Amino acid sequence: MGRYILPEFSPSVSLPPDIQIITPTKAIQRGLARKDASSASESVARQSGLEGFPHRAIAEGAGVPPVIGTVEGGGLPHERHRAYRLKVPSGRWRECAVQEAIARHTRQLIPSTCQSSCSLESLAQNIVRRQGWGIASTLLSRRLLQNAVTEVIKTPDVEGTAKAYLSTIKDLFRSGINLAQLQQNSDLKMQQLAKIAIAYQKLLRQRNKLDSAELYWQGAAKVVYQKVYLFYGYFAPNKDELALINAIAAQDSILVLPVDNLLTQNQKALDWLKAQGWSQKNQIQPTGFNQRLQQCFKQTGELPAGVSLQVFPNLLEEVRGVLTQVKILLTQGVEAKDIVLVTRDEKLYGETLIDLAWEYSIPVRVGYEIPLEQTRIGAWLKLLLEVIGDNFSFEATAKLLAHPLAKYMSAEIWAEARHLHPHGVDAWQKLGVDLSLLKLEDNSYSRSSWIKYLQDILAAWDVLEKGKCWAKEVAAFYRFQEALQELAKPEAQKLSKQVFIQEINDILALLTVPAQPGMGGVELYNPTSLLGTQYPYVFVLGSAEGILPTAICDDPILDFHSRKQLAKQDLEIETAVDIAQRETFYFYCLLGIPTYSIIFSYPELIARRLTLPSPYLTRLGLKVTSLDTLPLASVELARQSYLRQPSLLTQPTGASLLLPKIIKAWQVEAHRETGGTPNEYEGMLGIKIDPQSNVFSASQLTQLGQCPFKWFSARLLKLKELSEAELDLGAAVRGNLYHRCLELSLEQIKTADDLAKFNQEQLAKAFTKAEAELNLIQLPGWSAQRQEHLNLLALNLATAEFLPNQREVIARETKFSTQWYGLNIKGRVDRIDRTTTGLTVIDYKTSGVIPAGVKDATGKANLDIQLAVYQDAIAKKYPGEAIDDAAYYSVTKQKTISRPQKDAESLATFAEQVKTHLEQGHYPVAPDVDRKACRYCDYDLVCRQGSRQSYRRE
Repeated sequence: MGRYILPEFSPSVSLPPDIQIITPTKAIQRGLARKDASSASESVARQSGLEGFPHRAIAEGAGVPPVIGTVEGGGLPHERHRAYRLKVPSGRWRECAVQEAIARHTRQLIPSTCQSSCSLESLAQNIVRRQGWGIASTLLSRRLLQNAVTEVIKTPDVEGTAKAYLSTIKDLFRSGINLAQLQQNSDLKMQQLAKIAIAYQKLLRQRNKLDSAELYWQGAAKVVYQKVYLFYGYFAPNKDELALINAIAAQDSILVLPVDNLLTQNQKALDWLKAQGWSQKNQIQPTGFNQRLQQCFKQTGELPAGVSLQVFPNLLEEVRGVLTQVKILLTQGVEAKDIVLVTRDEKLYGETLIDLAWEYSIPVRVGYEIPLEQTRIGAWLKLLLEVIGDNFSFEATAKLLAHPLAKYMSAEIWAEARHLHPHGVDAWQKLGVDLSLLKLEDNSYSRSSWIKYLQDILAAWDVLEKGKCWAKEVAAFYRFQEALQELAKPEAQKLSKQVFIQEINDILALLTVPAQPGMGGVELYNPTSLLGTQYPYVFVLGSAEGILPTAICDDPILDFHSRKQLAKQDLEIETAVDIAQRETFYFYCLLGIPTYSIIFSYPELIARRLTLPSPYLTRLGLKVTSLDTLPLASVELARQSYLRQPSLLTQPTGASLLLPKIIKAWQVEAHRETGGTPNEYEGMLGIKIDPQSNVFSASQLTQLGQCPFKWFSARLLKLKELSEAELDLGAAVRGNLYHRCLELSLEQIKTADDLAKFNQEQLAKAFTKAEAELNLIQLPGWSAQRQEHLNLLALNLATAEFLPNQREVIARETKFSTQWYGLNIKGRVDRIDRTTTGLTVIDYKTSGVIPAGVKDATGKANLDIQLAVYQDAIAKKYPGEAIDDAAYYSVTKQKTISRPQKDAESLATFAEQVKTHLEQGHYPVAPDVDRKACRYCDYDLVCRQGSRQSYRRE
């Protein structure tokens, strides 16, 4: 009789019939299986020629590598990631896949003589509940800690301070440090930490609650009965775990505790347990693949075959390489449950793994959790809170209504909303969008009223029904519902809108759900989740310095120096040395997982930062293994390869991969970028248009002369950006305002003498009429902007160059329609002045830059068309008068910026070019050499110009 400590669990160990197993979840599934559990997979590997994988060549020969077929069980994309659900009595669909998987594996792997199994944490929870204690939730802990901080420290940032102290206080609780003794420390910082911890603990006790970090100590405090247990998977137990194990373990209990000089804490734990009456039993150490690997790490043995290190250019390529090798194993008959992916940074790799596993048709499941705010429901709730807090602003409300969980707005309403930019409930109501349920009459309500308000919105908008096709969203919905029940207490407490919004945002940031609920497939885990498990094939991703091991960070509240000082005062808390040793020991345990093969990999670059191999790999003596050509693991990769080598493509393969259409699209895009002769995809349609059937404006001719494809996109294809409400005074609207205001101002002005009599009041009246016609009053902040524009116009009217002496204004905004070199032209001239030598044509420009013309013989946009057309048109309108001059006048600069000279021969040549474009149907992407036409072009996505224009210039 006695309680025993074993360095390793072996199937040969005789277990009492009534023993209960206490172990982490994954250890239940894998670690307690018979030693021959992986033999079937290893046999398959040998028979299929994969023995020694991946050291031998996977694909041989030139050309396109072989394509790996679909993995059995892959199914359609939505089926691969479906979470299986069980109906619960309440009628709600809850995610039960993980629990079902655990139960099934438990029935298969635990000896039939053993009773049910559970984790040490769940056992401790049951014990403390029987003692009358409750475990404080994440939300309650946060609230009480903030109250404790307020009580002890005077700080404006209570929330931030509480967040900074939380992890340190939990460390204190787990270590079992006497807080009263810590409060007597001479260091003021230590005293403050102890006071906050004591105040927080007091607030918990008032509610008969425990912090989760106190669970094991409290469970060990008052144990009323003991039982025979097998503790497996707790290979580096903390002091609180040891205390509970010692308290609840009856005679014949067994604790599997590897004792090694890599972790001195385990030797201390062994000594303490012996003092409590435990006996150590030594077993014959097996010499399997994993044990030899561990011996190599301790530098007491050689590196066994089956271990390799692979280096990839970046993280994406690393994941692709690993998943390709996983797919090879799966297609050769290895079961998914015999393969595991391991990384110390699951969130770094998780999303990429999920995406590429979908592409590769590999059933992959990640096991980490993400905050609610990173789910669709969380994002929708944050938008909802933003809309409520910002009085239904356009952008936030539009995002809310267009969200996949809302789908509350038709295409017609969306187009109208873009045009009007409604703000406020009433404005949206006019568009036919009923948001009255979201409207609040008051700014302050009781907690119960706020919760009912939110629940009514969730029910009315049918959020759960719309999200039920995603398992993660269903889990997030019910997790949020649980949080709302707690948030409702105390029900009568009044909260302002701002406080309620902040509390909901805190919930979304604090609470978590599984990133990928479900079961089965190839799983991704953190190595600490796999303690005591065994898999034939292990892939360790991110085996780089800083990831494996994780960089040790100092605690800003209780730094490593302070921890060392506390240890000298017999107040033991984890130090930097302890953390480093624990990390090393976890890697040592990781080496005990593979029974046949382990592959380490890392990317050379992570976020443009060079990486180095993990020091653990150097200790193993691993060298980089060069990968032979890997087969194509997805349809997408096969398509890419055949596109580059179309000569290797057979008709059946092409049809199965839908390659004919893809190749055609590829050829079109490749031609765009090679600088070849323009074709039908670049405006060379070959469809004739009669030049006489078109009526041009001067701006259209300029557009056609700068880049034919630009004119083709705008005038023939009639492409245009979606209508959007003006939020500020754009260049076009600004030009219209200046033109109209000057037109109104010059109604009674003919000469400089008349202009001298024109006063500010008359200008203001003209300005008011112009802004009303253009509806500028609706622009946000227009009242603050209008005076600036009014002052600019006043400066122009006071400038002598605007209307010099010996000039007379004879026409304003003069319309014309004429034939110009055989082209039909119509337009409007801003102003015509009469001088002693003839007529002067004036065109107002908002900008202070000389406008670009059409391309001249050198390809530069220097040939002015607009004023040349205006001069010829006005000459026909006033046949008895000579056209003396034409000028561009800048309203911004208050001066004439250009007086271009006519070049009749160049203008005639240009007109013929226009006719040729129309008659031949040729509108190539051919901007001017300085690419002035491209600076303000709305059609860059259509022409996809860019590097190919550089090729052509070269």
